[in-house]
Parts: sequence; C-alpha cells; structure tokens
Amino acid sequence: ETEPLLGFAHVAAAEAATRVFWYRWYVLLVYCLLVTQQGAVWSHWGPISDSVQAAYNWSNATISLLSFWGPITYVACFYPWTLFMRRRSLRSACVVSAAFVALGCVLKAMPVHSDSIFAAMCHACGILNGFAGPVVTAAGTKLAAEWFPMNERVTAVAIATMSQSLGPTLIIRNQVALYNYADLGVSCLILLLILLYFPSRPKLPPSVSSQLERSPDKGLLHLGLNTWLAVLAFGMPNGVTNSYSAVFDLNMLAYKVRQEKSDWIGFASSAASMGLILLAGRLVDCFRRPRMAALSTGLLIMSTVSFVWFTLICELPGLRTTLGLYLGNVLGIAAQTATTPLFFEMACESAFPVGEETTTMVVTACSNVFSALFLTALFFPQMGTRWMNYASTGSCLLAVPLVLRFREVYRRREYDLLATESSGASVQA
Repeated sequence: ETEPLLGFAHVAAAEAATRVFWYRWYVLLVYCLLVTQQGAVWSHWGPISDSVQAAYNWSNATISLLSFWGPITYVACFYPWTLFMRRRSLRSACVVSAAFVALGCVLKAMPVHSDSIFAAMCHACGILNGFAGPVVTAAGTKLAAEWFPMNERVTAVAIATMSQSLGPTLIIRNQVALYNYADLGVSCLILLLILLYFPSRPKLPPSVSSQLERSPDKGLLHLGLNTWLAVLAFGMPNGVTNSYSAVFDLNMLAYKVRQEKSDWIGFASSAASMGLILLAGRLVDCFRRPRMAALSTGLLIMSTVSFVWFTLICELPGLRTTLGLYLGNVLGIAAQTATTPLFFEMACESAFPVGEETTTMVVTACSNVFSALFLTALFFPQMGTRWMNYASTGSCLLAVPLVLRFREVYRRREYDLLATESSGASVQA
C-alpha cells in the first residue's frame, strides 16, 4: 500500500532537486494573519452578547445566526473551492478569500443610523466572511505541503491552526464601532500583503512528495472508508466545540456566570489551545513515523474527562469554583483543538494522492455540518442552553472509538523517507 510509485534512482534524483527557502515562514505568516482575521470577524458577537443585546435589542437567535453564517456558507461553498484551488492556485484562492473578508468588514463598518440596517449589514458581513472559510481553515495543509519539508509539515499546519484560536482573543468588548473600523483596516492591510507577495509555491519543492502530481480526477468518492473515519472523528467534536466556544457566554448566563468571567475563561481556553496545538504539531514532527492516532485518542479522552468535570460543576453549585470552571473548560477545549493538525495530516496521508486541499476541506466541511446543527438548536428558545455542556462531552466521547478504528498509514511520508534513505545510500556509495 505504501510501495513507492517512483523507482529508487528517480527518488534519489528528485531529492537532489529539492530545496527549503527561508521565506516560507513569511508566506506562512501572511496566511496566518488572514486566518486570524477571518476567525476574529466570525466570532465577534458571541463574546459581547450581553452588550449587543442591551444596545441593539438582539435576541439569542440573532447572535446565533451571526455565528451560524460561518458553517452554513462553508458547507454551501467548500466543494467549489476545492475545484477552484485544484485548477487555479493557492495565491488566487487567498486573494479572493481576503477580498471577501475585507468586503464584509466594509459593510459592517458603514455608518448607519438604523439598528435594523446595521443588523442587516452584520449579517451580510457574516455571509461574505463565511465564503472565505474553506480557504482559511483548510488551505494550511496545501501550503505546508508546497513550502515545508517532511519534518516541519505538521508544525506548519499547527501554526496555521493556532491562528484560528487567536482570532477570538482579539475582540474589543466595549466599543463596537471602534472594533468594526479596526477590522476594516486590518482586513485591507492583509489583502494588500497578499497582493504584494504571496507565491503559491517556491521555485524548487521542499520534498519529494511535494513534487508528486495529485490526482485531479479523484475527489470525495475516492477518499476511502479509512479517511472517512478520520473525517467523522474530527468533524463531530470539533464542530460542536467550535460553536460552543463561539456562544460560550450564552451558556454561562444560564448558570449566573457574568460575561466578564466568561470572557476570561474563553480567553484562557484560546491561549491554552494555541500552546497545546503547537506542542502537538512539533512533537509529531520530531518522529520519522509518528503515532498521530494514538496521540489524538489521548487528547480526546482528556477532553471528554474535562468536559464531564465542567458539566458537573456547572450543574452542582456546591462544587463550583472559579478554578474549577477554568480548568474544566480550558482543558476540554484545548485538548480537543490540539487534535486539529493531527487529524488534518492523518486524513491527507490516508487519502493521498488526493490533493491536500480537497481532503482537508472535506474534513472541515464535516466539522461545519456539526457546528451548524449545534447552532440550529439555539433557534428554539424552549431548549435553553444547558444542553451545550452535554453536547460537548458526548461529541468528544463518541469520537474515541472512531479513532481507534482508524488505520494509520503514511503514503506521502514514505516517499520522503525513501528519498532520505536513498540520499544516505548514495553518500555511502
């Protein structure tokens, strides 16, 4: 199954034609800025729900709908994006996505004197920002494959994923208009940076596997059952916990936890997620044949236990302490989020030679389906919000047996390992 498609001599020759360029980090930085900004625009309203409900008389359903545009537009447009990236380039996809984000921020920042018009502009911003979602959440694996060598690929994906957690921490809580203007300025600056310099790939590839042509005719039906296990094992808990984080304040209001404390818990969860994502990605890159499925299983179990604890202390006031709330939510969110680069890479390795952009967009589309289902429940006020903790716990628990069934294969990595061994043999000869 991992038998190389290239002969020994061809692999050695391909290895000789590889090179790693220092400015790969600049390209990754610009991409991460786009990821961060898109995430900040998407998650703007949840953390300030108390303020906007008082200022604009918005309901929980309105705030949920503003977050809901992210997953619903993702599911609607992810497949056209896979075709676009397959036929055009990473640069073109990022330019169009940055333009969507900037245009949405233009609408949101327009000075209007009617609350209803302002709400309509915010919804339009959410839709346009959502159209950029497939590229900012899924193109990281494509960028990593094009620019980074084998021992840096998962780290690069982890840094891109970490940027998704950074966005929600950059929200100005009190001055909505000021934040909207800042959003507009940052979005336009990122678009300018991409237009000035953002090549799709370097002059020479960083590894042998990045030179291999992806199958243009292989799409969703060619992913295979093994890959679909990874898709579902990631999509279910990630979709639920992402939406859970976006409307965390609404959940905590049911337990009489003030918005200020909820915001700090959310901030701590995002900060811990970024650190654990980077640690997990770097740890995997330290091994030639890593055990990503085993690490993902451990993280999901940790997340499940943490959410069980968090649910208990929310439901039983006698157990509730500030430290307990922090630990339960921070560990639950961070452990689940840290599996993101691992699942991305496991799915890409399993599906190869299907293109990374296609595989990762399918993975994240599944996440957005579950995210949409989670947010849909908020349109029914009679359900309340206490079910959110149980949904987060159950989604992580149900993902564990799916990962245990996943068969870990490294089709791309085998080419790079063979190239390394070929180079060593050539030197010894």
